[in-house]
Amino acid sequence: MGAMLGSLCMGAYGLVLAVNMLWAAGLMKLLSVFPMERRRYEGICLTLTQVCWTIALFFAPWIGTEYDAATASEWKAMLKKMEEVDAKVAAGEDTHRPMMILGNHASFLDVILAVVAMPNAVLRRCRTYMDSHLFNLPVLATICRAVGHFPVYFTSAKNGVFAVDKERNEKVDQKVDQFLKEGGWLCFYPEGQRNKAPDELLPFRYGGMKKALEFDARLMSLMVHGVQAVWPHKAQMGGYPGTVRISSKQLAPDGVKALLKELRASNDCPQEEKDAEDHVLLAKHLQREMQKQYDELAAAAGKAKNA
Repeated sequence: MGAMLGSLCMGAYGLVLAVNMLWAAGLMKLLSVFPMERRRYEGICLTLTQVCWTIALFFAPWIGTEYDAATASEWKAMLKKMEEVDAKVAAGEDTHRPMMILGNHASFLDVILAVVAMPNAVLRRCRTYMDSHLFNLPVLATICRAVGHFPVYFTSAKNGVFAVDKERNEKVDQKVDQFLKEGGWLCFYPEGQRNKAPDELLPFRYGGMKKALEFDARLMSLMVHGVQAVWPHKAQMGGYPGTVRISSKQLAPDGVKALLKELRASNDCPQEEKDAEDHVLLAKHLQREMQKQYDELAAAAGKAKNA
């Protein structure tokens, strides 16, 4: 009986999700014929994506979403800092220093939840990296292109193999750099792949750390717990009954360079990490902090289950 109910829920969610993505993609194509600045168009398309995925979750009440109590205040504090940066840029006193949002990745549901959970003012300025093969999928490809996400070209399809087409990715990286210099923000999964055992974060890849250091980015986390029950790792479609918990925290509110300076002066940071290169120290610290954040969500889930 339980398996049948789960399948019915999955089918219903899949239908609602497909219908909403279809109308959103159709509207994006329609809007593309109107003359407007490219960044404005992408921002509108990101809002449409947020709306369509929010509606899909609304019509799937068996998928519960709970937010950590501090999440709203963390976003508010970070946005205030970013407003100060924008004011300095407008006054010619500083260059753009972006915000970067880092999350954990266990299934496609992470992407949906991240888009739904982000404040719209953040989402409209954010872009992410996506495996280039996703740009070939019906409907999703339309959305990916419309919102301006950046493709990553892999030369191997094997899970966990990160061999990339260097020439093509260098051109993409130049576009990313230009986007950030013009005031754009970036969100990505530092693990670099979907985690089959999401209770323990995978080692963070160094590429994203180097990018954050290059632009002295301010960092936020967006952590999610419980997605593997709602959308299992190997499932083509999710929507099974369950509750997911979401938490966001400021990881580097004054920029990663200030964070590294603080870490190297701290007695709590292992000497081995202090002696490491900046991107290595940053990766290890962020993985540790985000693991703590995930564990807090897991503890809250366990407490609720036993209540």
